[in-house]
Amino acid sequence: MTTMTPNKMQSMNAVIDAECPICQCRMIVPTAVPVCGHKFCFTCLKGVCMNEECPLCPMCRGKIDLGIFNLPSQVLDLKMDVPISPVVVQKSRAAINRADGNTTVSAINFDGNNEESYIGKSELSDTPEDTPKKDQRKMYWLYRGKSQGWWRFDPRHERDIEESYRNGNLHCDVLICGRTYIIDFQRKCQYLQNQPSQAREVTRVSAEEFDGMEVKGLAGVFVPTS
Repeated sequence: MTTMTPNKMQSMNAVIDAECPICQCRMIVPTAVPVCGHKFCFTCLKGVCMNEECPLCPMCRGKIDLGIFNLPSQVLDLKMDVPISPVVVQKSRAAINRADGNTTVSAINFDGNNEESYIGKSELSDTPEDTPKKDQRKMYWLYRGKSQGWWRFDPRHERDIEESYRNGNLHCDVLICGRTYIIDFQRKCQYLQNQPSQAREVTRVSAEEFDGMEVKGLAGVFVPTS
């Protein structure tokens, strides 16, 4: 068994800090529970609170102050891509080029062992998960707020919506904050499952169009532009 060195421990902690305990992916719009400081994706934590009568922190069962969802605001990149998972980040940073043109990767496991594997150069990538192919433009999906203009979907939800749209589907089911929403591509709207009468407008735009729309925020979090 390999000894857990300080550097390995630091790398392991970095993986843990970057990952949402609920979805087990790299956090998007990290949001802390005030009473304990545990962090989660904003939509993941909001989903817990929307589906519990007395919401508690999923990590320590501390009480969650619902005030953190009242007009939340963060300084974010409105055009952020889907972040690659912490494990992929660790692998790419630990990559060591070999003389035969391949790469040795030391992946840090939580038991303190190193797991080495060999991959070709073309297989190692440090680019975001939703980087479009060369013949595809990056597109963004927005929804209209009740009275506050356009908002961008969570990048992971946006990726799923775009994939369904490109596959020629008429609609797409998306789980947002623990609830299933329908994205209707024909009607260009979003509504809660089984409640089609309560719909909000959605639109698909290019990067150039995005820049001219004064988008208010991302996944329900207001992003100040100045």
